Amino acid sequence: MSTLDPSTLISPRAYAAAVLAEASLDRRQWLMERCPPDWRGTVEEHVRSAYPKIAAYRRHRAGRAEQARERAPAAQRRDATPKPRPVSRSAPEVGNSMLAKLRAIIGKGVA
Repeated sequence: MSTLDPSTLISPRAYAAAVLAEASLDRRQWLMERCPPDWRGTVEEHVRSAYPKIAAYRRHRAGRAEQARERAPAAQRRDATPKPRPVSRSAPEVGNSMLAKLRAIIGKGVA
C-alpha cells in the first residue's frame, strides 16, 4: 500500500506518518500542501515532535551500518609454532609405593 493511498490518510496522525516517511523535502512539502486545512496544525505538530526522533534513529542506523561494514583487524601472526608440552610418565613402582604410604597413613593397610 502506498503512503499516498487515500484510504490510509484518514487522520492527522496518518498524514504526519506519510510526511515523515517521504525521503525528499519536495515530496514532504507537497504532502503538507495536500493536507486538509483543518488538520494542518495538528499534522505540523505531529511532524515537528516526531522528526527529531526519526532523525536520531536514522543516524543510529547509519552508524550501525558503518560499524557492520568495518572489519576487525587481523590477528597478529605468531612467529613460532606451538610446541607440544612434554608429558612425563611415572614408573608403576613409584605410584604403588606412594599409594602404600597413603594407605598406611589413613590406617587401611595394604590391599
